[in-house]
Parts: sequence; C-alpha cells; structure tokens
Amino acid sequence: MTVVNGIAEKHQVSIANVGVRYVVDRPAVAGVIVGARLGIAQHLADNVRTFGFALDDGDLRLIEAVLVKSRDLMTVIGDCGDEYR
Repeated sequence: MTVVNGIAEKHQVSIANVGVRYVVDRPAVAGVIVGARLGIAQHLADNVRTFGFALDDGDLRLIEAVLVKSRDLMTVIGDCGDEYR
C-alpha cells in the first residue's frame, strides 16, 4: 500500500481512486464497477474524484513494479472462467 498511498498523496486523491484509475486505464477495460454504500459512509464524492486526475508514466512504473511481484493467478488457480462460457 505504500506505493499506491504515495501516488494518492501526490495527486491528492484516495488510494481507491488510484486503484480504479489504474484499472480503468487498461486497454481491455471498458468500465469498472465501484461500490458506493448508502448510509453512514457514502463515497460518492470520492469516487467522482477518480476522473479528475491522470496517472503519469512515473506512477505507472511504480505500480507495475509492485504488480510484477504478485502471484500469477492463472498458475495458482487456473482458468476459472469455464463456468461462464
């Protein structure tokens, strides 16, 4: 979280904003479903902030340096999409 938190602070947005921005900017992604709870903790205004900034090349390099350390889920669990085909 330290890397993403640093990027969030740089852009003055939340960690969630950085995560959504990163995912929605991927070439194969057409949209992102973001949960917005009603009641005590509404995040509507925060979610809108996702579209008010852009990740720069430096941000992307930092995020991708963390992602290469993650486990390859295709190797760990295999293709779990067969039940949807």
